[in-house]
Amino acid sequence: MADRYRPLYKLDSGGMAEVYVAEAESVAGFTKKVAIKRILPALLKEERFVRMFLDEARLSLNFNHANIVSVFDIGKSANAYFIVMEYVEGTNLKFILQYLAKYRRPMPVPLACWVVGEILKGLDYAHELRDPNTGDGLGIVHRDISPPNILVSWNGEVKLTDFGLAKASTQLESTDPGVVKGKFAYLAPEAAHGEAVDHRADIFAVGILAYEMLTGQRLFLADTDYDTVQNVRAAEIPSMRATNPEIPAELEEIIRCSLSRDAKDRYQNASEFADDLLGFLFSRKLKVSARTLRTLLDDMRQKEPAPAPQQKKPEQGNVILRLIEEEFTTFKSIDEDSDAPELGSQPLDSLMAGNMPINYDPATPLALDDFDAGPSSSPDNEPTPPPAASSSTTAPEGSIHSTGGHPAVPSTGGGRSIVPMLALLLLIAAGAGAAVYMFVLK
Repeated sequence: MADRYRPLYKLDSGGMAEVYVAEAESVAGFTKKVAIKRILPALLKEERFVRMFLDEARLSLNFNHANIVSVFDIGKSANAYFIVMEYVEGTNLKFILQYLAKYRRPMPVPLACWVVGEILKGLDYAHELRDPNTGDGLGIVHRDISPPNILVSWNGEVKLTDFGLAKASTQLESTDPGVVKGKFAYLAPEAAHGEAVDHRADIFAVGILAYEMLTGQRLFLADTDYDTVQNVRAAEIPSMRATNPEIPAELEEIIRCSLSRDAKDRYQNASEFADDLLGFLFSRKLKVSARTLRTLLDDMRQKEPAPAPQQKKPEQGNVILRLIEEEFTTFKSIDEDSDAPELGSQPLDSLMAGNMPINYDPATPLALDDFDAGPSSSPDNEPTPPPAASSSTTAPEGSIHSTGGHPAVPSTGGGRSIVPMLALLLLIAAGAGAAVYMFVLK
């Protein structure tokens, strides 16, 4: 692994973390660009956010697929946690769709089918991934399939990223009742109704992406979050061919199958969806590849002054960047750090030490009371705190360590041991004896 990281510029930021492009330098002097996700300092004292962050990191370390962004390392400094990831030099699907919308044209039908197929290949790998030790399925659900999380390199590679909201059977952090994880416009109907979700929710989200790529129009987005969720719940799909006559009826049926309101009527796995798209391309003798996507990207880069997230290097002497560089100098892999908190993707039984609350169910469906009650001028978006863990869960620095559900308080008073006092007296006596000995020698 790299000996040190030098930040080059800030790439993006969100509600939980920020991403920097950095240069990794190895022992032999070789350098390589990487992306480093850093948890926001304000969230370091919130144990649940640290758990979510480390959940994403440890989950992502299991991935090894061409259509998923690779994670190289998980680390920490004195003040932060980091995920070191593959740096994809390019753009994302959001910028591509915005570019196409600006010129009022949808993505070409063959290219849209190919891009969706690449997304599905990465998803199918994640959905089918098994624990290398036990062979049990990890039950991964991405839950945030949306245009910003589909990265596209300038060479035409399509990669899925940001498993920060992913659901897996090995994770400690569960969905709190009343909290919707994911972007409202890309939710599946069962998620919008507060029901439990599985991998078929991701298939529905990919269907939304396919609809938007082929028609150039947003499917469920409305003026308010409330109306957007209501549109998702209804799952009424307008005619795609009425918007884009170039879409064959066969292809529209494939996309509609992925967008079925009832999960039982959808494709039951991502590979079935991908196979039908591939069969459609073959039956029409449509040739498409990464080179086709690269041609579109070249055209976009010529017409658009900023065809990707802002990547301007900051001026020399940038204070924030200097502070980040200082943190990077103390970067240490968590696996090498015996003091690292045992949070994130760990079996629930081992973390809770058998003290799981009696009625606690990590798969509890979402209770969307705010949306059921109708639109509100000031919705309450505060999450419900998760059940407290037992003493086997190590809290991050700065938080209280629990012992049997009570704060651990250092003992004082009569319970103090006399051994340290005796040792101190012996040391003083030995020092005095040495002084007398030196005096006699003189």
